[in-house]
Amino acid sequence: MIATRLSRRLTNPLVDARDATSRIANGDLAARVDDPHPGATDEMSELSRSINAMAASLERSRGLERQFLMSVSHDLRTPMASIQGYAEALTDQAIEPQRAGQVILSESRRLDRLVTDLLLLARLDARAFTFDVRPLDLVPIVQASTHGFEPRAIERGLTLGVDTPPEPLLALVDGDRLAQILANLVENALKFAGSRVDVSLRADNGWVVLSVADDGPGIAPEDLPHVFERLYVARHRPLPKETGSGLGLAIVGELAETMGGQVHARSPVPETGRGTQMLVALRPA
Repeated sequence: MIATRLSRRLTNPLVDARDATSRIANGDLAARVDDPHPGATDEMSELSRSINAMAASLERSRGLERQFLMSVSHDLRTPMASIQGYAEALTDQAIEPQRAGQVILSESRRLDRLVTDLLLLARLDARAFTFDVRPLDLVPIVQASTHGFEPRAIERGLTLGVDTPPEPLLALVDGDRLAQILANLVENALKFAGSRVDVSLRADNGWVVLSVADDGPGIAPEDLPHVFERLYVARHRPLPKETGSGLGLAIVGELAETMGGQVHARSPVPETGRGTQMLVALRPA
C-alpha cells in the first residue's frame, strides 16, 4: 500500500509533464504542467517550472511573430495601394503626370527600403550573414558615413555635426556593418530632429561608444525599453517627418550585438535635457 502511494506520487507528476510537453510539441502553447503535489521531489517541482517557463516563452514568441507579420503586411500594403491608386489616376488622365510620378517614385523607394530591411533581418535570423570582425580605426568610418548624410540634412534645414577624436580609435567591428548601423541611426535621427543631429565617437569605461543624438521631441519613458524591437512604434511620440520601414533600430541592435556590442537609448539627452540619444558600445581592439 505504502509502495503504491509512493509510486503514484513519483509517477503522476512525470505523466503530467509528459502530457504537457506532448501538447506543446503539437502546437498547444497554452498547455501547462499542473503544480506538483506538495510531496513531490524538488527535482519534479523544478522540472514543472522549467516546462511552464518554456511554454510561456514560446507563447510570447508566437504572439510577437503574429504581430510582426501583421505589421509587415500593413506596411507593404500601404505603399502598394498608393502606387496602384496613382497609376490608375495616371492611366485615366485624372492627375498631372509629374505629380503622379513623384508619388509613385517615393512610394517605390519606401517599399524597396522595407523589403531590403526584411531581407536583412531574415538573413540575420538564418545566421546567413557573413561578418568580418577585426580591429579597425572607427574615426574615418564615422566621419565618411556621417558626411554622406550632409546633403539630406541641408535639404531639411538641419545641422549635422560630427565629433571624433584626433587620434585613431580602434574597435572590433565589421566596417561595412558599422557603416550600416550609423546610417540607420543618422537616418532615424534626421526624421525627428528639430534643428540638429550630433554624431560622436569616444572611448568610455572600457568600450568604444558611438553616439547619435537629436534635439527632437524625445521618447516617452514607457517606450524607451522597446525602441530596438522589430516594428515597434512609439505610441507616445509624434510622427516623424517621413516614414521608414520601422525596422532600422531593430537592425542596429542585432548587428551591434552580433559584433559583441551593446545598444542603449536615452531620452531626454542628459546634456541638453531634450531629444533622444542612441548609443552603441563596441568592444575595443
